[in-house]
Amino acid sequence: MLAGIVMVITAVASPLMVQDTTTHQDSSGHRDSLPPTVTAPPTPPVPPPPPAPTLEQIRYMAGLRTVTRGVTQLRDGLNRVARTQQASDSIRKRSAARRLGGLCGTARTFIISGRPKMQATAYADSLRLLAKQLTLRLDSLNSALPVCEKSAGSDPATVTTTLTGRLKNYDDALLAFRSALSKPDSTKAVSQQ
Repeated sequence: MLAGIVMVITAVASPLMVQDTTTHQDSSGHRDSLPPTVTAPPTPPVPPPPPAPTLEQIRYMAGLRTVTRGVTQLRDGLNRVARTQQASDSIRKRSAARRLGGLCGTARTFIISGRPKMQATAYADSLRLLAKQLTLRLDSLNSALPVCEKSAGSDPATVTTTLTGRLKNYDDALLAFRSALSKPDSTKAVSQQ
């Protein structure tokens, strides 16, 4: 029975599969020896892929990743102090302030290890200026961390205010750098001479 079905399908489909290579006549009555051509819709041009990052740019981004780990530690400490300031429990406040001091030390370690890799000369033109601004803001944040380590336990309000302002400046510079980096024409590498 299966063989019969296959034979019927083959018999019906074979006249449809044969291509007529003789002359064709279009609706206007003209005879043409070529089959009508099928045109594909035009495809939009594909933009070229962005250039591969240079070794200096890869190193800069690796340093930025390390620095970001330190900044995350710092944010954690600041958030702990902010949460406990509304509480009436003085032991929790003191504990959060001491923890902030410890996290400032940890953040400083990450920042010190990642910052030397962040050379603004890895980028060209306006991106270089943004990379330099980012490193300056990072240096400003890092300069406040030794004071944080020493005095966060005794005066968390002042330390938190100082660090929050510097952290906001760093965040603004980081946002400007990353948004410029995501633009396709801003990943220009420094010309190799």
